[in-house]
Amino acid sequence: MTRLSRRSLIAGIGGAAATVALGSCARSAPSDGSTVTVMNWEALDGSAYPDVFTAFEKASEKRIRYQFAASGNDYWVKTRTVLGASNPPDLIRIDDDFVASYARTGRLHDLRDFIAASGLRASDYLPAVFDNTRQPDGSVAGWSLGIQPRVIFYNKTMFQQVGVPLPPTTWTAEGWRWDDFLAAARALSIPGKRWGACILDDSGFEMIYPVNNGGTGRWSADGRRFTLADPADAAGYQWVADLTCAHRAQPRWSELQNDGRGAELFAAGQVGMIQRVSSFVNYFRENVHDFEWDIAPIPAQVAQRTYGNQIVFAIPEAAANKQGAWELLEFLTTMPGAGFFADDGAFVPGLRVAAERATASGTELPRNLGLVLQAADNAVLPSRVVAAQQALEVYRPALDDVRNCQATAPDVLNSIRPEIEEISR
Repeated sequence: MTRLSRRSLIAGIGGAAATVALGSCARSAPSDGSTVTVMNWEALDGSAYPDVFTAFEKASEKRIRYQFAASGNDYWVKTRTVLGASNPPDLIRIDDDFVASYARTGRLHDLRDFIAASGLRASDYLPAVFDNTRQPDGSVAGWSLGIQPRVIFYNKTMFQQVGVPLPPTTWTAEGWRWDDFLAAARALSIPGKRWGACILDDSGFEMIYPVNNGGTGRWSADGRRFTLADPADAAGYQWVADLTCAHRAQPRWSELQNDGRGAELFAAGQVGMIQRVSSFVNYFRENVHDFEWDIAPIPAQVAQRTYGNQIVFAIPEAAANKQGAWELLEFLTTMPGAGFFADDGAFVPGLRVAAERATASGTELPRNLGLVLQAADNAVLPSRVVAAQQALEVYRPALDDVRNCQATAPDVLNSIRPEIEEISR
């Protein structure tokens, strides 16, 4: 993680959908397998993709045709459309939350035979990455390039000025349990001036704190029960909300609605600790000028786990060039391909040797960059939820009352549980 691309930090920044041809593939993709079409929500400009694609083209004598599609809901609509078409791209980026949903349709190619023939070994990869797309029946619906694990970024200067003990520099619970985190957040807070913590606007908290409180997370292992409503899970969610509601140590939900607002507050020295995916290292390197900062592990309770976004690509069942798509996907997740992503630093590659290269500490902040690899090793796998997208559209708006301190998580979650579980059947 020696250099971090800002474009890679926030996937999908850019304008209207476009098609970008690399090498000599501006023409339509031929049917002889010499061209691989790739659809992604991330623009090429400023990312590692052009370099790694060029290396693949030279090594394979194939050409890549890159289709950049807008991000967010527009991309999900586009994905459903192309998967239902007779001529989809050969390789498609999909949201890791929705892998089970797409797999259920039968429109994603099972990669098990490709993986076996390639001789890829689970021991060479981070477990949370290697097993991310494996379904309950053993099929592999996609392949992850790597992970963006969540960590705590903290204002070291502020800690020292207030006299608060610094967080640990390794993935340990010693001196870094929920009570320790809360004590630090309260000590760092100054009413009307700054807050000690900001977790509420990172959606990953709804997996992390329920699990670390001894719960299951959002879903049961089979994806049918909405376990976020279970007592331990709901209490974990409430603990995060209470940083605002009970302790006044976190900005109000209404103050965090503008995209990127929490990170701006941290960079301005108005938040002492913030939870973000590891790729925010780049943003803080570029935007923090007045204080020293570093990273720390997620605080522990019953457990000490984190959750990461994953960079998942899949091969549509109807793709014309499955073999070429797999060759590209294998190149992206083995050396030397994974090395390009290691040097770019937008995510931690799943291949362990590349991950170690990505998280090697240098002269730049943060000093504890190696902790990102420990975070990746302690990441939980998501449950395989077929109706994840529909469920998210119901339960997240309902939880606004909790984030706004107008209701409790147990009450809201139990009230919507029947609806969510009906969706998940």
